[in-house]
Amino acid sequence: MKRKFIIILAILITSTLCLAQQGEKVFSFEQLFPEAQQKQMGLHKLNDAERESLRIHVEKLLIAAVDLFKSSEVVKTQNSAKLYTGVGDGHWISKNVKSGTYMVLEDGSLWKIDPYDKIDAMLWLPISNITVIESSDGSPGYDYLLINTDDGEMAHAQYIGNE
Repeated sequence: MKRKFIIILAILITSTLCLAQQGEKVFSFEQLFPEAQQKQMGLHKLNDAERESLRIHVEKLLIAAVDLFKSSEVVKTQNSAKLYTGVGDGHWISKNVKSGTYMVLEDGSLWKIDPYDKIDAMLWLPISNITVIESSDGSPGYDYLLINTDDGEMAHAQYIGNE
């Protein structure tokens, strides 16, 4: 669900900001800075030229942020393109690396744990039994779910490859 929301949001922002890249005004100053914020930040004191200059600057920052997001999505998509052929049960943890940042399973497969789920995986012990399933509910690029069947905890993970 989180992944779908992020993708939809990225598409909306990207399509909107494409207009800005073509030189068209996408956001008004008031959309970027509501009146209450203008007063709070002292922006209500700006003249028209200063307001327009700030609007253009913020729009450029938004475009740069979207470009950065798109390039990181490409990297995540390329990294997550690796398919894990050992989906199923019968696995166990060989190593818990950096307090749940990475897991190595008994077959040598290396997994990067979704930062949102790291809290659940940080105390997983070597020899804990693991089931690996495919999942589309994690953050983008975290296409698998590692289920610790010893304690019932779960963590979305990205298959990195074999150690």
